[in-house]
Amino acid sequence: LWSGINAVRDTLDPLLGTPPTHEFVQRIRDLVMAHSTILGIHDLIVHNYGPGRSVVSLHAEVPCNIDILQIHDTIDLIERELKERFQCEVVIHMDPIVTDDEKINEMHRKVAALVKKIDACITIHDFRMVAGPTHTNVIFDAVVPLQDERSDEALRQAVCALVREMDGDYYAVVNIDRPYAGE
Repeated sequence: LWSGINAVRDTLDPLLGTPPTHEFVQRIRDLVMAHSTILGIHDLIVHNYGPGRSVVSLHAEVPCNIDILQIHDTIDLIERELKERFQCEVVIHMDPIVTDDEKINEMHRKVAALVKKIDACITIHDFRMVAGPTHTNVIFDAVVPLQDERSDEALRQAVCALVREMDGDYYAVVNIDRPYAGE
């Protein structure tokens, strides 16, 4: 009976999904971040379909002013390195970010500090600003701890209100991210 229960669990776990270990996530993060053109990663997802059948996807933040062919070559290289080292299929999405505009960098710092007022564990990524004729959209993802019980909409409204209070010409466009347990 015990052997049967273990066999069923071993069969069902990959189908139902099991979170990757913290160590595995860190090894992926370390390999990707070892490349100097990668500024950050997020939205790391690991799908494990059994031995030798894993799929890893992630978003890599890259400078927006770098040659697209050069960064594409780097992303291809990282995908091959991950595949060879971890025997998995890999898809990396590039998120270009502005790194050389002091106004955007300052606003990024201010918004990162603002969201800490809601919860000290909240972080932001994918930060960008799009100026229009009547206002400027401040667009970013807010990573909220998995255990936070507030709804995504309540969190989004709280973040948007703080950005509006800071400057009435700024409108926050926020995507709420909740990391997987292994992240």
